[in-house]
Amino acid sequence: MTAQGYQELIMEGVKGLPTEILAEVADFIYFVRQRVLQPRMIEDDLRNAMLRAELRQFSRDEEAHLEKEFANYEQLYPRE
Repeated sequence: MTAQGYQELIMEGVKGLPTEILAEVADFIYFVRQRVLQPRMIEDDLRNAMLRAELRQFSRDEEAHLEKEFANYEQLYPRE
């Protein structure tokens, strides 16, 4: 099938769909377009998302460590 044929197929396929579904289709189309035309940007976004997730986990681990470190602090070091 030619590019023109695919474009017509897509246009025919979206006719009559609800607005919220059209928004999903548009989002997907622009995602695919960006993946094809700007693959480096997608890689950078993924890397940044993974780094943010790792930092959030690190923060949770640090918080758990500090809670363990200072457990019973008031009992061990009462104010005089």
